[in-house]
Amino acid sequence: MRGKGIIGLIGAAVVAATAGCSIQPELHLRQAVETRVVLATEVNVDLMWQINWDAIWDFNWDVRALGPLGYSQPGSMRLHLYALDAEGKRANHAEHNFVGNMAMIEVTVGNYGLLFHNNDSEALLFRSDDDLSEIYAYTRTISSGLKTSLPVLTLEQKKAGYTTKAGEPEEEPVSLTPDDLFSLYDPSRFITDDPDKLVFENGRYILRIEGQLNPSTFIYLIQVRLRNNDGRVIGSGSGAAITGMSEGVNLFTRETEQGTVSVPMDVYMDKEQDLLGAKVYTFGIPGCNPYDKASVEAAPSGRHYLVLNVTYVNGSTRNIRADITDQVRDLPTGGVITLDIDVNDFPPDERAGGTDGFSALIEGWNEETGSTTIIN
Repeated sequence: MRGKGIIGLIGAAVVAATAGCSIQPELHLRQAVETRVVLATEVNVDLMWQINWDAIWDFNWDVRALGPLGYSQPGSMRLHLYALDAEGKRANHAEHNFVGNMAMIEVTVGNYGLLFHNNDSEALLFRSDDDLSEIYAYTRTISSGLKTSLPVLTLEQKKAGYTTKAGEPEEEPVSLTPDDLFSLYDPSRFITDDPDKLVFENGRYILRIEGQLNPSTFIYLIQVRLRNNDGRVIGSGSGAAITGMSEGVNLFTRETEQGTVSVPMDVYMDKEQDLLGAKVYTFGIPGCNPYDKASVEAAPSGRHYLVLNVTYVNGSTRNIRADITDQVRDLPTGGVITLDIDVNDFPPDERAGGTDGFSALIEGWNEETGSTTIIN
C-alpha cells in the first residue's frame, strides 16, 4: 500500500510532511495514515512594507475604532493539491479547506503542485478555468466609473515645475475593495515515504518542506496634509478612490491582471494635524509580479490618481484629483503615500450648504458580473 503524506503550514512557512506508518508495524509495510494539515496563527508580513513606513505615517490612526493598520491574520485556508504527470503538468486536482488551524487529509506518495491561499474573505472571489489549472482572485465591479473631479496641483507638483493640471478624469470601473489575501504556490514537490528522508516525530515519520506565504493584496496608507486650511476642510463625506489598479491576480504566477479598476476607500480626519488619512487594499500595479523588480519595471504604463472628496465647514463639498503615479509605482507591494495639498487651490463654495463638483465619488451601484467558475 502506498504511503500517505502530512502537509502543514506553521508560522510564516508552509510545511509539507509525509508519513509511512507508526514504529509498529515496520515502515516498509506501508501502512496508510491520515495526513494532518496545520495552519499557523501568525503570518509575518511586516517586511512587505517600506522599511520606514511607521516613521513616515503621521496620522493618528485609532486602531480600536478603525481596525489595524496592517494585515489581519487569516482565519481559514484552502489547499489546492495537484497531482503531476510524468511531464510535470498538473493532472488532477483535490481541494482541502482548513477551518481553524488544523485539518486531516490523506496524500499518496508522488509528485504534487501545492497552492495555498486564505479563504476567509467575503469580498474576494476566485475564478478558474474548467480544470482548475489557473486560479485568479478578484472582486466584483460595483460601478461604471468615477464621476468627474476637479484636478488640482499638489505642492509636490508645484515644486517639480508642473505648469498644467492633471488630464481628463478616469472612466474605469469601480470595484469592491479586496482585503487580506495570502498565497503560496509550490509548483513541484515530491511527497516521499523514503525512511532515509524522514524524521520520526510523535509516532509518525515526517518529511518537512518550508516555503514563505506572502500577501497577494497590498495595503496603501494614504495621508493628505492640508496646507493653509484654517479650519475650512473638516473631513470627507464621500471618501476617496485610487485609480488605475489591477482588477485581480493569478495565484500561480503572482502576475496581476492588466485590466484596471478604481478602488474606493473611507477617509478620516486628524483635525489636530490637519491630516486626512485612509487605508486601502488593492491587487497592485497592473500586468506584473509585484515581487519581481524586473517585472514591475516592464509593467504597462499607466497613471494612478487619488480622487478625494472633501467636506468644508460651511457644508459644501468638492472632489479633487491628484496624480500619485510615481509613489504607487515606487511601492509595488504597498506602503505610505503622502500628499501636500494647498487648500487655497480649492477653497469652499461661499454658499453655505452648496456644492462645487460632486458630493459622491461613484455613480450608482450597478454591479457588473460575468460568466465565471467560482470555487466554493
